[in-house]
Amino acid sequence: MRPPDWTPLLRAADAQAAAFARALADPGGAQRALLARIVAANADSEFGKAHGFAQITDLTDYRRRVPVAEYEGFAPLIDRVAMGEPGVLTAAPVIAFEETGGTGSGGKLVPYTQAGLAGFRRAVLPWLSDLARRRPGITAGRAYVTISPATRAPRRTPGGIAIGLESDAAYLGEELAGDFAALLAVPPETALIGELAAWQVASLQALITASDLSFVSLWSPTFLTALLAALEPNADAVMAGLDAPARRRLGQALAGSALDTALLWPKLDCISCWNDGPSAAYAAQLAALFPQAGIEPKGLLATEAAITLPFGTAGACVPALLSCVTEFIGTDGEPRLCDELSEGETYRTVLTTESGLYRYDIGDLVECTGAAGPVPQLRFAGRAGRASDLVGEKLTESFVSAALGFLPFPAMLAARSDPPHYALLFDDIATRDPQSHLAALEARLCANPQYAHARRLSQLAPLQAVPCPGMARQAVHRGIAAGRRMGDLKPVALVPLGDKERPLP
Repeated sequence: MRPPDWTPLLRAADAQAAAFARALADPGGAQRALLARIVAANADSEFGKAHGFAQITDLTDYRRRVPVAEYEGFAPLIDRVAMGEPGVLTAAPVIAFEETGGTGSGGKLVPYTQAGLAGFRRAVLPWLSDLARRRPGITAGRAYVTISPATRAPRRTPGGIAIGLESDAAYLGEELAGDFAALLAVPPETALIGELAAWQVASLQALITASDLSFVSLWSPTFLTALLAALEPNADAVMAGLDAPARRRLGQALAGSALDTALLWPKLDCISCWNDGPSAAYAAQLAALFPQAGIEPKGLLATEAAITLPFGTAGACVPALLSCVTEFIGTDGEPRLCDELSEGETYRTVLTTESGLYRYDIGDLVECTGAAGPVPQLRFAGRAGRASDLVGEKLTESFVSAALGFLPFPAMLAARSDPPHYALLFDDIATRDPQSHLAALEARLCANPQYAHARRLSQLAPLQAVPCPGMARQAVHRGIAAGRRMGDLKPVALVPLGDKERPLP
């Protein structure tokens, strides 16, 4: 079979990578120039007029006129856009919405303009160029790319605006749509299958047929582990849709004690996924499942915008300078641009996008792990605002994620009542002696003085290790049952009381 032609996509990617490399020479200047362009383009929008965009002269003035706001601050304006009202947040029309639920709230509509989608391209294409330079094997065959949420039925807002893009190719632009589609192992229309089991079977059939699969790009590593976990219970249905060679390969891959992914996909060179914060242990699990492939970081790619991307030094993520304007709020409450960060500090990210979000508090935390000249290297640290407080201990997602980091297996810390305590949830498959890690984890949690105080006073009972078979798969199923999209389901480190979307033992 003739290998897919990656040339057109890589040619466009290399051009964007060159522009991104120029921006890295002056990251603060690149961000200020992007902000000036966004402000000028939207001065005639209702939001721009209300906040004096036409009079804004610099970043300081922009910050003075535009307050930081969470989604609720934009929701009434987004609702009007969804009803079909033009010129509310942006002068250019909103061409689509994407729906996201974050990690703990209900559905939110995120607007996209053509300029906003171009911002995604200015992050995705440089990343692809850099990855192909370092790992040329990704272009040896077809790709499995999961950008949009799976199991989604087409919908429109009351004003007739699509919820969800027609194809993931829209993120790359119309000129690359055909070339991108020709590389895909799983047809884009598979994502439109609304019933979970049917989507799993169709996706697995397409993947197993693609013996030349060389690259997988997804967000959460649990997306792929949950999909493969559905293979054995649906083996008969999957087999029924395969040709004879694919059936033989699948039978051989299932014959051992564990799925032989190298037999199914011998050319698989690389899997790109989140591997920071709560996703780190799941990425390690994926690496064990696919020993033939390297695991590459995804960076912080949110529904709203690309915030960081891997570029240059292998594994190092840098700000997506040409995708959106990112301000970093430190513990002192002061906003900074990316060239003003300090190594070892953690920052809350605030975005300004070309799709109409201005100083939007997205709720993601990043840690500055170092710098290459004026360019900081950033690591996703978790979600701000996700916390548990049974008796005053005030555990946060980022703190718990760091505390769990030493464990050699995926795990979550779940709040429990009667008596108040925390349970270490772990998938008991291939997990060796979790009890032996409790003392070390307890010591790490006691670095939080409120937690240590509550333990000393016996307000909190000791940690418990609780097996939770199929933990990642449960999280996917419970999230879907709660009305979430598969692409929104991020691993978490901390499960507060009452979280109905997280697995229960």
